[in-house]
Amino acid sequence: MHLDKHRPASSGRTLSRFAKAALGTLLLIGAGGAAIAQNMVVRSTGPSASSYPAGKKMANDAKISLRAQDQVTILTKSGTRVLKGPGTFSLAQGSSSTSSASRRLSRFITNRGSSRARTGAVRAAGSVAVTTPNNPNLWFLDMTKGGKFCVANPNGLVVWRPDYTGSATASIVEPTNGNVTEIAWRKGNPLKAWPKAVLPVTDGASYRLLGSNISQSVEVNFVVLKNQPTDLDDAASMLIENGCTGQLDLLVETLNLNNEETEDQG
Repeated sequence: MHLDKHRPASSGRTLSRFAKAALGTLLLIGAGGAAIAQNMVVRSTGPSASSYPAGKKMANDAKISLRAQDQVTILTKSGTRVLKGPGTFSLAQGSSSTSSASRRLSRFITNRGSSRARTGAVRAAGSVAVTTPNNPNLWFLDMTKGGKFCVANPNGLVVWRPDYTGSATASIVEPTNGNVTEIAWRKGNPLKAWPKAVLPVTDGASYRLLGSNISQSVEVNFVVLKNQPTDLDDAASMLIENGCTGQLDLLVETLNLNNEETEDQG
């Protein structure tokens, strides 16, 4: 990253812990044929939304009954499934394959920042159309997104900007006293270390960010996680539990980019 600065099990309980750890490892590395015990709801809208709240986990043999206007997005071992009512759906259908996206996603949620986002350019009719890149890391703070932001590593927080075709600055304002701290990016660099020496990354801290080439400021509220999640289930659960909806959306979108989203309609 370029920044500017054997003991055998003695009881059924012990064996259970070992089994859960092994299951998490299989998910993390995307091992072929690994069976994930549960599926997780990540989005839910419509009349039945209260029956399928975000974070709800269901076994592979579970059935979901939806009414008209219902739409539920399920995170599975092979990607996401979007279920649209009315109809009754079995989670066992279409869940037998394991995707290499699990590997890519594991790097996305455990990445220490070594990846550099790159803009895609497509030449059309003598001009170059630039596509805004996606945030390459779940724990990079997107300076254009406000709301609750879950921080996995307070000592290594990185600020990411989607447009890094030129140099830029950003002002970070402390709402309580109005103090302003400025950070700057060189041309071509999307990443900048958060100035933790003057702006502590603590649970509940709130800051307002305004970029030099962005029309509106955003307010960010930090939620410092006690533990960094190591797999997909942990990451989704922690984001849902703490209300970090922007990162949850990014997690789902990133998985969908590497997977064909399966849509089932009744």
